[in-house]
Amino acid sequence: MGKEKGGKKERRNYPRLQSLYLVSYINKEGEVQKSGVSMARTIDISPAGAGVEVYQLVEVDSRIEMEIGVKERIVAVEGKVVHSQAQPNGHWIIGIEFDHVQEELVEEFF
Repeated sequence: MGKEKGGKKERRNYPRLQSLYLVSYINKEGEVQKSGVSMARTIDISPAGAGVEVYQLVEVDSRIEMEIGVKERIVAVEGKVVHSQAQPNGHWIIGIEFDHVQEELVEEFF
């Protein structure tokens, strides 16, 4: 943690691996579900968070409950959206910080 990367201080404890996995998720604001179950895909992933391409706006600070299909298993995670960036194709890339380090992902990738 705290390494320099491209002139910026790197804040991640784990490197992000560029990996495409299918995701199902629900977007919550507090305890209120803001959307039905939606599909997305990871752009990158680590045991502590993920970059995810979504097809509808998800606000920063929203809560996310996700199931990620990683190889032969489903990994259930919860987290917070820390950034959201619109893309030219009408999709969004969101950054999600998981509530807890996902040990299943540590075992899978590291």
